Amino acid sequence: MSLLTIIQNVCAEIDLDSPTAVMSSADPQIMQLRILSTRAGRDLMRAHDWSALMVRRQFAATGAAPEPAEPAGDWDRFAANARIWNVSRLWALNGPAEPQTWQRQTILNANPVPQIWRMAAGRLDIYPNVAGETIEYAYVSGFWVAVNGGAATAASWANDTDTALFPEELLELSLIWRWKRAKGLDYGEELASFERSKEAAIGADRAAGAVDLALPARGQSPDNYWPGTITVTP
Repeated sequence: MSLLTIIQNVCAEIDLDSPTAVMSSADPQIMQLRILSTRAGRDLMRAHDWSALMVRRQFAATGAAPEPAEPAGDWDRFAANARIWNVSRLWALNGPAEPQTWQRQTILNANPVPQIWRMAAGRLDIYPNVAGETIEYAYVSGFWVAVNGGAATAASWANDTDTALFPEELLELSLIWRWKRAKGLDYGEELASFERSKEAAIGADRAAGAVDLALPARGQSPDNYWPGTITVTP
């Protein structure tokens, strides 16, 4: 499925003439659907930490405050419950630090262990920031469009052959109720159908359950485990 097929499917649903092109179309209806589909995609991108949009990033700290190139250019937000790790020291940073804590630590020239972090002017700020140390974090990319269905991604449509990185059926359902709302029509049933499908897709994309870090790692055994064999003699 692509942007073109999404718009074609929606047009069939709402009884509009199916277009042969979207990005180059001068038809006001198709232009409106394209704009609405972009809004729908951005809302879906922010509705859930989609696994297809999750990125694990490592970088070498520069020592600058804040880091000049972090977070990455496609960063939209940190993943839910994610931590920023100092891989070199094997600890998770404390943060995001509120302004009072940050001022106190920096004014006193303290050396907090573990380090603290915050976002400053859209950049990742770490204190103290030691050049050369490896920092890692997980984030949700705001680039939800696969350009021409390939590996390159973008934050909005650019070609008729672009695809979305989350379930495209949701884009169709979202586009239908948005179009009806824009036309002043009743869209309650379509919105409800979209919300049900969205929750189902989010549930399918979400992990089945939290990992119990208290369980023994592979190759280890619990204290009460006996590897022998019990033989019962009649």
